[in-house]
Amino acid sequence: MRILGAVLAILYGLLMLFAVIKGKQKGIGSVLIALGAVLALVYSLLSLIMSQSYIYILIAGMPGISAGALVNGIKQKNVHIPHHIIRLIAEGAIIAVCCFG
Repeated sequence: MRILGAVLAILYGLLMLFAVIKGKQKGIGSVLIALGAVLALVYSLLSLIMSQSYIYILIAGMPGISAGALVNGIKQKNVHIPHHIIRLIAEGAIIAVCCFG
């Protein structure tokens, strides 16, 4: 399960970095998303290399991604609440798999 959690965090982090690179707007929201994605990738690498779990790095990164997405939505005056709820559920599931796996 530990490897599954790391793979999910890597895929999610890479997806978010890709979204930032391909996004039209570059602002504080994009910075928050990129920072959260990098933290997710750092967590994944550390959890695969080290024997300890650095779950607090992932827990710090996921809200950054959500906050950045929310900031971008507010900036565009187009906030999709169901999208953010699904994002929070997905991030919570990734954290749960990483923490309890």
